[in-house]
Amino acid sequence: MIFATEKWMKRIDFFFLSVWLMTSFGAALISLLWFGVDFRGYYAAARVLLAGGNPYDYRQVAAVLLQVTGEMGNNPYYYPPWFAWLFIPFTALPFQIARAIWMLFNLIVWNAALFQAGTLVNYPPQGWKRSLIFLTATITFAWVTFRYEQAGILTLGILVAMTLAAQNQKWTQAGLWLALLLIKPNITLIIVAGVSLWLLRNKQRRPVAVMIFTVAILLIISTMITPDWFAPLFTPGFGLGLTSTLDGPDVVGDTRINTTLLDWLKFLGVQPNISATLYRLFIPITGIAYILTILRAQTMLEVVSLTTLISCAVTPYALQYDYPPLVITFLWALSLPKPGTAAAWIKSALTGFILYASMWAPSIASRYWVIIGLSVLSAYALYSKNSTPAKN
Repeated sequence: MIFATEKWMKRIDFFFLSVWLMTSFGAALISLLWFGVDFRGYYAAARVLLAGGNPYDYRQVAAVLLQVTGEMGNNPYYYPPWFAWLFIPFTALPFQIARAIWMLFNLIVWNAALFQAGTLVNYPPQGWKRSLIFLTATITFAWVTFRYEQAGILTLGILVAMTLAAQNQKWTQAGLWLALLLIKPNITLIIVAGVSLWLLRNKQRRPVAVMIFTVAILLIISTMITPDWFAPLFTPGFGLGLTSTLDGPDVVGDTRINTTLLDWLKFLGVQPNISATLYRLFIPITGIAYILTILRAQTMLEVVSLTTLISCAVTPYALQYDYPPLVITFLWALSLPKPGTAAAWIKSALTGFILYASMWAPSIASRYWVIIGLSVLSAYALYSKNSTPAKN
């Protein structure tokens, strides 16, 4: 009888494992066949850089976009100069083959980073529960990123690698990963600053020094390759693609809707002047939470989890495809002690809410409910942790 039960448990474990892996593969394949937006911008920027041009000059990038894909679209280059280096090998391939390889790369990085994040957090438990949580995380945090071919999954991979290196006290590696994390500063600048301050507070100067040195070297090399790379940053209208939809440098469309607090408040019907006031009040509140995290966090994992959530909550520019790093926060919050059955049900309900919020789509701005749900989950998890009596 026990043998039969174990046999059925293995079947259940295999079933959920298969569903998770098939969902990951299916999301990547569907995105490759029917969607795809931002790889074209990375590919074009790398082509411009390889030809000796300036990837920040949208006219140069738009010309390549038109030649390669038949349209210019809203793909200005807003990443650090060295991010384009990653895509130079892709330019040796036809565009669609390069897209397929980029998607395969993201699929591998997502599943590997998710597994490593579970190892870092020591959660979920082995078996069908782990596969079910990973399935939830894939739908919530990876699907939209696959769909838009964005770099959020790469950001997660770097963040996991940095946290793992720090956990193993490989401080030079941690510093290198910390520098590379700045490929998406709209999300990662607050994380890098928080982690750096926490490390300095704990008398770990090497990773911070390595990070600063690495960024300086990357900037020097970038300037040697493209001496005027920064010039377009100071031209009028450089950041227009962040707030408006473009179709090339001369055609401005509608106002862009992002997944931020201000866009969420607008989605809820809050008047702009009230939204601005609420946002100004929200910044010092999150600032206090940020400082308390740096001062009170006992582990790198806690710092990464909370600063990632704070960054996504307060940033003035983000979309749901920037959310993959939040999977660390999600797993960390779920892993904290559960003092009773009621707590387990509350966490399950909040997990269901976050999953639903990630798919409910009356507006891109509505996906900010993911941040709201994850904030409540994290706050409750911290409360549960602090209220659990310490074991003798």
